This record gives sequence, C-alpha cells and structure tokens, in this order.
Amino acid sequence: MSPATVSSVLRGKMRVSDITRCKVEEAIRQLGYRPNAVARSLRTHESRAIGLVVPDITNPFYADIAQGVTLEARDNGYTVVLVTTDETYESVMDAARTLVDRQVDGIIFTNIGWDYPMPARAIEGVPYVMVNRHGNPVRADYVGVDNYAGALAAMQHLVDLGHRCIAFIGGMENSSASQHRLEGYRAAVRRWQLQADPDLVQFGHLRYDQALSLAMHLANKHGHLTAIFAADDMMAMGVLDGLDEIGLRVPEDISVVGFDGIWPGALSRVQLTTVVQPREEIGREAMRLIQERIRGFNGEPQVVQLPYCLAIRKSTARARRRARRGSMTI
Repeated sequence: MSPATVSSVLRGKMRVSDITRCKVEEAIRQLGYRPNAVARSLRTHESRAIGLVVPDITNPFYADIAQGVTLEARDNGYTVVLVTTDETYESVMDAARTLVDRQVDGIIFTNIGWDYPMPARAIEGVPYVMVNRHGNPVRADYVGVDNYAGALAAMQHLVDLGHRCIAFIGGMENSSASQHRLEGYRAAVRRWQLQADPDLVQFGHLRYDQALSLAMHLANKHGHLTAIFAADDMMAMGVLDGLDEIGLRVPEDISVVGFDGIWPGALSRVQLTTVVQPREEIGREAMRLIQERIRGFNGEPQVVQLPYCLAIRKSTARARRRARRGSMTI
C-alpha cells in the first residue's frame, strides 16, 4: 500500500475500499503500529495538544475543570498538557512560555489575575481561553458563571434567614471572580441595609488555613456576627473548622455559605450550603472555544456564562443572637 492509502485509513477518509481498509487495519494490528505524533505535527503544523494552566490541582474545583477539558479534548483527538503554577504573574507567564515551547495549539488559563497583562511575546500568537477569571478588560474568550449574581443569591439566602451581620472572606484580591463576588456581597449590604464594617471583609487567598484563622478572628471580634460567606468552598471548609476550634456550632451559632460546589462540601459531616458551578461543563466549554480559535475564528472575545445554582444544605439556619461563645439567645 502507498503511504497515502495508509494515511487515508488512519484518518478515517472514505476514499478507500472496504477490502483495502481491512487489509491496512489487519497489518496495523499485527505490527502494533502507532502513528508518530511528533512527525505528524511537523507535517501538519498542529501538535493536537492543548495546554491547561491551573494554580492548585489538589483543589477539587480545578480538578473538575481539568476533567471537563480532558474529556472534551479526548473526544476531539487532542491531548492535554497540564501545568500548575502559584498565583503570581511571573509563574503564569513562565507556564505560558513552557507550553509555547512544547508547541501546543492553544492554552486554557484558569488563574489569570484581574490586573495581568498578557503580552504577545509570551504566547507568540497561540490562541488562549480564560476560565473562571479574566483580565481587565477581557481580551480573550472567557467561560465561567455570573459571580456577581451568584454572590447576591448566596447573600439573599442569608438575609431571608434573618442574618444582618454577615462577614465576607474573599479569595485573591486581584482575581476577577473574587472581586465580582465581593461586589455582590457589597450590593447585598446596601440593598438590605446590613451591618457595614470594613473589618467584616477579609481575604483568605483561597487557602484553608488562612480562612480558618480569619473565621476565628471574625467570630471573636464581632459578637453580633451570625453568618460568614466564603467566596470559595475550600475556604468555607477552613471557616467550619475555625469556628469549631473556638466552640461555635454551625449553623446553630453561625451560618456558613461557600461558592463552587466541590464534592467535599456535600459530605454528610459537612453539608455545606454553596453556590454550585458546573465545573466539568465549564472545562468542556473552554475546550470548545479554544478549538474554534484553532480553526481560525478571529471574532471579538466571547464571554460564556453558564448557569449556577444555590445548593441549600445544613450549614445555614435562621439567625439567632449570640449571647456568648458557643451559646445563643433566641
């Protein structure tokens, strides 16, 4: 068989007879043949690889997004090259350069800071998509949820339960997601005339341990505090454990709401009320967007906001005035 005929069979082209196809497929099985991806990429100028940049693969939120990206990539003949970074601009740019050197066809970023520039020299024209966070202004395709509306929904749930002194623990201060959730919190404070104290707003930088310490600080300092809204479920876990360390019960003493909907929050011991994002579908949509760019779409940046929902579980209850640590007065 000629190389062109074998190539047609491997690529699923229809211009070969069934007899020829069967012969080639049988030879492939006998020889254990596998196409040389490097040689193919040199010939086609496509690596069929996508870069995925995440800050913390141990966080189930990013793991779920990576799962969605990987499944959609596999369905379309792509592989995924995963790179983890810290939250600094320099580490994100280093990751971008590494992926460009690997000749990926596109890059999906999950940790673009609010104030991160994206210099052309770092990505050398490689198309990219932003997930969950985006730059300011939006310069590339973005997929996530309406973080402002999600935060407002979480706050309305607490207000409906009678809470009037609610603290907010945000993630990264330069994160668009965290900023939009903070804006939703502040809008709720104004709309329902809640207690407004600058100290009620803290940033836990998406860290369990920092949120644990902040929860203890907030509960000890603010005797009228009845609820904490953490802008990320991992921080909400820290809040739960921090309150437990100082003898406060959830939700009897203080209600807690998170954001993301990761699986540990649904465990029977936790039962965290949270704003649920469709993490796997976000990853799939990001992969679809990057394929459009690879195929040549050069229109304006697309902003895709997928639906969220508020999962009401056992970490929230009606507000009661806290008389002293660990007890409440109705």
